[in-house]
Amino acid sequence: MNPTHDLKSKGWTVTCQDAADGTGDMIVPLPDDLLSQMGLVAGDTLTVEKQPDGSLTLTRTSQAAHG
Repeated sequence: MNPTHDLKSKGWTVTCQDAADGTGDMIVPLPDDLLSQMGLVAGDTLTVEKQPDGSLTLTRTSQAAHG
């Protein structure tokens, strides 16, 4: 994975990967810098929206329970 970060648009570019399980699902690898910047941790729930230009917008919809 070779993520790039565009400081002007506050966006990241990553290459989706085929899940290779026959479902047609894709894996979107999230760089550590992005996870840190967004404050994301394992167990957070994200919403994925496809934009008209084909890009994806990720939004955290719930945080993982920390216990």
